[in-house]
Amino acid sequence: MIWEDIKSRAVTILSQSWVRWIHDGTLPAKTSEQQERNLFIGMTANHCAVCLDLNGCCFVKKKAPNAPLHSNCHCRVVEIPIVEPTAECSVKKFSEYLFDESKSGGIKDLFESWGYGIIDSEDLAQEFIKQAKPAYLSGEYTLGRLDAYGQRIDIVIALQRKDSMEIVSFVSGWMVYPDGKIVLTTPYGGGNYEIA
Repeated sequence: MIWEDIKSRAVTILSQSWVRWIHDGTLPAKTSEQQERNLFIGMTANHCAVCLDLNGCCFVKKKAPNAPLHSNCHCRVVEIPIVEPTAECSVKKFSEYLFDESKSGGIKDLFESWGYGIIDSEDLAQEFIKQAKPAYLSGEYTLGRLDAYGQRIDIVIALQRKDSMEIVSFVSGWMVYPDGKIVLTTPYGGGNYEIA
């Protein structure tokens, strides 16, 4: 069964067409600080901050934002070879957010009911990276909110409960950056979780 899943995912990855979003004449925003810069440029220099933040971002062709985004938009998408994705997930998203009752809005209780605690923050961060990279690469994501801070995507994460063989699946939120980089923004994106 596991071999069939790996084989199926490999076929999916190899059959994907990839595109890169291009906003000519500007540099890609590779950090959140550079996205903030684009917000300022968008307010002061007759450029669209949304388009500036998409510049250089890569997507599976069938799951890319549509260009042009607005009237007078001079953005375009170009086909590219498959990307080598990178995923970043700060341990603080768990240790200082998810497991902090004052910030997580009850998500802490949910993860604790599955057997996870603050001590598992590093392991959870690594597991999210392990699952998000191939999901992004195979196009197993959904476009989320697109605004002046960038394009978000939703990726389903599956965790085994620590007290049983049950698997819980839920949506996590990621920000897309240029050159195939995604960064976790929301460990638990709301909605219902499934138990398999």
